[in-house]
Amino acid sequence: MALDRPLQYADLEAVGPGTPAGRYLRTFWHPVMRVQDLTAKHPKPLEILGEKFTIYRGADGRPRITNARCPHRGALMSLGWVEGDGIRCRFHGWRFDGAGQCDEQPNEDRPFCARVKLRTYPTREYVGLIFAYLGDGEPPPFRNYPDFDQPGVIVDDPPEVIPCTFWNRLDTDNSHVPWVHRATALRTGRTQSLTLRKEAVNETPYGYVSYRTLNRENVGYRNQAHFFMPNARLFWKKMGMPGFVGRDIVEAKMTWSVPINDAKFVAFDVTNTPLFGDDATRYAAIRAEEQERQLNVRWDLADKILAGEMTLEDLPQDMDPYTSFAIEDYVTQVGQGPIAGREKEMLGSTDVKPVLLRRLWIREITAMLEGRPMTDWKIPAQPISALEPA
Repeated sequence: MALDRPLQYADLEAVGPGTPAGRYLRTFWHPVMRVQDLTAKHPKPLEILGEKFTIYRGADGRPRITNARCPHRGALMSLGWVEGDGIRCRFHGWRFDGAGQCDEQPNEDRPFCARVKLRTYPTREYVGLIFAYLGDGEPPPFRNYPDFDQPGVIVDDPPEVIPCTFWNRLDTDNSHVPWVHRATALRTGRTQSLTLRKEAVNETPYGYVSYRTLNRENVGYRNQAHFFMPNARLFWKKMGMPGFVGRDIVEAKMTWSVPINDAKFVAFDVTNTPLFGDDATRYAAIRAEEQERQLNVRWDLADKILAGEMTLEDLPQDMDPYTSFAIEDYVTQVGQGPIAGREKEMLGSTDVKPVLLRRLWIREITAMLEGRPMTDWKIPAQPISALEPA
């Protein structure tokens, strides 16, 4: 698909097959599900990048992704069941092996299995997530992130499905903190969150790095965020988990914002916390309990706020900051609406980060559409936290 005009920001919203952004995203690996959420012998439907698939785990333990529908009569393969490394369609019992090749057609007098195949997609497991390559041809080399290959406790938060374009998350900036998160800061006494902040941003061999300053003070990697093209972000934060308060523990956090379709995305958040032994076991248990508690309430409250039934200042006084921060981000991002509805943005000096990111995306997709080489983004070989002053 080629455009007869210069690429615009709004052109980056659609992610289905053949769209400019959809084609570009399909040149990368993406997380699609947590490892723990895919059990053996239980196929599941999956929607990512505006397409529907089936995902299952074979007897060899490997996750497999196939087309959503059986090539016979279009039945959903997720309704079937796993046999060995393959999957059998529930409609007429056609079976497909782990590579997607049909190897059994019950009740066919003249089976033609060799002519029937489900498309399959490469998968990898990493940091507790299942990654998939959903493009054509051979996948690019899989990317590891050295800050997450360090010893520590890896925790994958439950994926969050947010009903807005993934750009509403990618386009965020640090100057929003004292305003979007004002209610939490006042309720919890975290007055440092109310400090106005500036950001500088530079392109890097992997995307960009942004430098946050508070009162003109830069305190090393803790006040940096690193963006990896096309949709991953790395930053650090002081861990404030109950039972560990008062200890100067800084954890690394990765977030991936992956479009489900043009109107919603899924956020995968992973942390690496430098704890070991009994501390690590206790921390993991507290995080699991916290996650379960948060899942039951936060988006219900967020939707009430968007409907005008309550305000952010009405959130429960005992709500933990992690949950209220998530609600505050949710209502802000969802409330922005689609890109196509806000063409007349009036950008200012605090918008340097979204301006650079949009420019990078438009530059790369324009090169793709014109048949020119795109940037070969390179992840640093060493942990970024080890390269920057603490």
